[in-house]
Amino acid sequence: MTQRVYTSAIERLASLPEVFTGRDLTVLYGWTSGICSSYLAQWRKAGLIESLGGRSDVHMNRVGNRLLNFELALRRAYPQALKLGVDVLRAAGWTTQIPSSIEVAVPTGSAAYSVKGFAISTRTAKWMERARPGVERVQDGLDRLQPAWALADMLARARDARVRHVWLLDPEDVDWQAARANKQIEPALKAMGLEMSCLEDAALDALFTSVLAR
Repeated sequence: MTQRVYTSAIERLASLPEVFTGRDLTVLYGWTSGICSSYLAQWRKAGLIESLGGRSDVHMNRVGNRLLNFELALRRAYPQALKLGVDVLRAAGWTTQIPSSIEVAVPTGSAAYSVKGFAISTRTAKWMERARPGVERVQDGLDRLQPAWALADMLARARDARVRHVWLLDPEDVDWQAARANKQIEPALKAMGLEMSCLEDAALDALFTSVLAR
């Protein structure tokens, strides 16, 4: 009689990557979806993993990974996701404002997941193609727009009355000198259908006032 070999949760998780899916487990161990769900629930209850959220089936491995990489997990759920918005501008030193949620754009038609700490919105295939020259590739997190492109996108959405729940930084909270001097700002604005004149003080003040009035 073959003796059954017991593998502890710690041992099993130590052999898994930092981010994995339930489907990975069914392929790796030959488990059914029901058995997989049972293991995931036990590991979650024991604090050994943290799930991304919703029905994404993406999980972060706490064994051997003290700091959870939510961006890497989100990338697994949305391979084409792009970080943009205020967090990109803050990282570039163009603003000191700290967003309550990191803005992320995903393709229209993507499954909707509610992920704590992220504000996820959709963008059309046409927008994704326009923004492609401004994308900065990131190995262990979310790809992101370069700051000039993130700013151009923010301004374009603020000017588009069709966009609901739009938010715009107060002009006083942006280092416009750095933005105007950036070599990418003109092509970024052009790609988003804007002109350099939209960065003039009067135009920015008028745009901010119109956004507040919505």
